[in-house]
Amino acid sequence: MNKATMKGALKKTALCLAITAALGASATASAATVNFSYSGLFTMLTGTGAPLANTSYTSTNSAGNLRTKISGTMSFNTATGAGTGTVNSFNFFSGTSPAVATGIDFQAIGNGTCTATGCQPGTLVLGNMLFNWNGNNGIPVSIVLNAAGMFAAGGANSTYTVGQVINQSSSGDVLPASNYMAKGTKTIGVVPIATTTWNTTTCTGAGLNSNPSGCLPLVADTVVPVNYSPSQVGIGGNPMIAGPFPGYNANFDITSMTVTSVVPVPAAVWLLGSGLLGLVGVARRKRSNQG
Repeated sequence: MNKATMKGALKKTALCLAITAALGASATASAATVNFSYSGLFTMLTGTGAPLANTSYTSTNSAGNLRTKISGTMSFNTATGAGTGTVNSFNFFSGTSPAVATGIDFQAIGNGTCTATGCQPGTLVLGNMLFNWNGNNGIPVSIVLNAAGMFAAGGANSTYTVGQVINQSSSGDVLPASNYMAKGTKTIGVVPIATTTWNTTTCTGAGLNSNPSGCLPLVADTVVPVNYSPSQVGIGGNPMIAGPFPGYNANFDITSMTVTSVVPVPAAVWLLGSGLLGLVGVARRKRSNQG
């Protein structure tokens, strides 16, 4: 699926999600844009799955220099499955300037099996962003996350409350793909949002300054990473396609989230969904009459 097709599919998926939610009273009542603050860990893995030590920090850092503490914000629309995010700048690999993320976008993709009419149920989220670091601007990063813990915290109706904390003891949390790197000496444990071993298909023509750079369909990573205990198949993250770390894998694992605001989706959105359903019916009748 190329870049244009993926965008079309995701827009149709979001529309289907909105229309489906509009048909259920409980879903309509809880549909909202949910805003979070978060903290987590960033881990860079090589093409063989080995962690890249962040030389900007010493091993006395509580996370060790194989993992870097990160924080930021995230916004998720429970009606469309779309979201945005920020990562507070952080020092990386003794660069002359911090790593700065821009243009972070998310889209829920179910279990990753998607067509133009929607995705099969699941808890995967596709993320795309750009990074500026050490004079290198527009480094494209795509990632497939498992947000099972975040979704579970909202319950069946995706209802979140301001001040709600979702952390490593929450229901539905999952293990990050990098959990057992370095023979399990730097484990994280289960988290609300974890990086998976899934890779993305590189969007047609993607390179530096390309956002999104990772498209559907997803690709199973079959590499057996070295020095993992227990051993596994697949390296966490998606191989970077351009920039100073080609083939390396950026991992973002969210360990704690706090709901900062819940903004209800305007009623007009639901009316639009109902109207679209009506238009679909009219269009079908027209085609039937013309036939």
